Amino acid sequence: MERSPSDAGLRAGTGLRPGVSKARRQAWRRLFPAGRPDPLEKLSPERRAEARGVAETVLKAHRGYRAAFDALTDKARATFENRAWIQGALDAEQRVRLYRAAVDETWHKIERQFPGRLLDGAFWMATRHAFLKRVFEDYDTDLALTFFYSTMRIAFDARDAPVEYDDDGLAGLLPVGDPHPIFQLYPAGPRRLARSVAGVLESCAFRAPFADLERDAALAAARLVEEWRRQVGPALPRDLQMLKPVFYRDREAYLVGKLRSPAGALPVVFALQHEPSGITVDAVLAGKEDMRNILFVSTRSTFHVSTGDYREVLSFLDTLAPERGHPAMCAVIGFTHPARVALNQRLRSHLRDTGERFTPAPGRVGMAMIVFSPPSFPYVFKVVRDFSTKQGWTGRGPIMDIYRWVHEMNRGRLMLDAWLYRNLHFPREAFDEAVLEELLRSAPNSVRLDGATVVLKHVYAQRRIEPLSTFFEGTGDRVLRERAADALGTFLKDLAGMGFFLGDHYGLTSNTGLTHARNVALFDFDDLGFLVRYRFRETPPLADERDELLWDTETDGAWFSVEENDVLVDEWERFLGVPADLRDYFREKHGDLFTLPYWEDAQRRVKAGEWYRVLPYPADRRLL
Repeated sequence: MERSPSDAGLRAGTGLRPGVSKARRQAWRRLFPAGRPDPLEKLSPERRAEARGVAETVLKAHRGYRAAFDALTDKARATFENRAWIQGALDAEQRVRLYRAAVDETWHKIERQFPGRLLDGAFWMATRHAFLKRVFEDYDTDLALTFFYSTMRIAFDARDAPVEYDDDGLAGLLPVGDPHPIFQLYPAGPRRLARSVAGVLESCAFRAPFADLERDAALAAARLVEEWRRQVGPALPRDLQMLKPVFYRDREAYLVGKLRSPAGALPVVFALQHEPSGITVDAVLAGKEDMRNILFVSTRSTFHVSTGDYREVLSFLDTLAPERGHPAMCAVIGFTHPARVALNQRLRSHLRDTGERFTPAPGRVGMAMIVFSPPSFPYVFKVVRDFSTKQGWTGRGPIMDIYRWVHEMNRGRLMLDAWLYRNLHFPREAFDEAVLEELLRSAPNSVRLDGATVVLKHVYAQRRIEPLSTFFEGTGDRVLRERAADALGTFLKDLAGMGFFLGDHYGLTSNTGLTHARNVALFDFDDLGFLVRYRFRETPPLADERDELLWDTETDGAWFSVEENDVLVDEWERFLGVPADLRDYFREKHGDLFTLPYWEDAQRRVKAGEWYRVLPYPADRRLL
């Protein structure tokens, strides 16, 4: 086909290879507009060579990081097949740490190569220009640029200078060439669905056998038909569209897709477990609410998904649970830093489009954090206080260490993730005056005012959920209140089973909240610790029972000593924050929490290395 003169001229002037998409040609014109001076040409020949050298060093580091990330991602399949759960957990934690380690190492390398020359904004803009030209036609241009900005951010961190969390619009580019097909279609007629589900399972080609593939396929197909009729209607489904990549997380594998017809579509997921007897389809999730509230959540570890077509996979996932938003979807497949970019863009658009300002978040005022957000935004923002009257307060450093620890761990659907941003800048008018005053007074090491600009040196973003205390205060429905109380007890037991404990249970209901799935999750982590560090006790009796009537603890003090990590289990009921009208119900469901044997047994199991499974979906989603 004859090419237009304009296309030929574009390629001649840019070096773009033939066949690039229209979106990329437009992006090139936007990033490298004709007639604008090349930032590299403004530098001396020596400095120009250095800028190109920095660009090459960052690009090499990014490619090394991606190779290590992909290698750990690929290992998840063998982990599932071999039931190598401990190694899988170690790999998952290592993968989370890769990005920061790679960025730090890259910064130290270029700092050694070019000492004293890395605080010049013009130099970095020229370096960015050289970097963009090197990666522009790569499929992962947006990921590469995010890595570049992360490295550049370290250079200007000491100055509190903003390096925007941005991808210069490259995340939305169409692929360089034709993408590989990322899904497979199967017939879904009433007589063929079970056979199609069996085909989906067989296509995984695991090196471990299914315990009973035909049985599981029949059960899963029956559940799909049931959910289709309930959520879509009587019209029969036409086909089953399944993503080819398998999603691995913790000890499960998930097969993700849609059941479709002209009448609508139903997101579907098969959750696989690998038991000693073989692989089974343990559960079926169906519908956007299951995707939003159970599968794609920030209270669990990220998925390991081996794919070279992440853009297309993300586009598919966005249709399964649009309410979660694109930032959340980036994060659930392990791209946490691109997720931060997407969330930052969404936040700024929200402020611009709604005219809202940062106001105090609902709930109790935190002793460790100042929490604020635009009222209708789905995330809240948290800054660590420099000063606090909280008992045992040791400053902001240990709190930030705990938040990083939680970000890297397996959160088992019990804890919300939090993303750290550095040096975000906002106009002063974006803040409610009370919020700004509190930030400047209580967190001067993290917040400062630079003229009409508020500089947030360190700030966390976290998904918004309703504090449990707020829920209890505002909800009168007895059934809902009992469910929340039961969920609180289950949360404490699951937390203990995973080997964790909250050292300060005063105000527990103010530090936990209800997710959309009505689970209880922790969003403040400053009192989180290892279960084995604590000594569980019962309140010792007075030496003489007659003294009980005469002893006044307020004037006479305690008649026994209590160490910092001692826990009096029989005293808990008064301090957990369970409303008075629910205490009998709570004790009926979870009264063992107030007994010494329960905690001694929990500690014994943790020390013995026994695995505790937090069920990742409601029991009624299971097939057997």
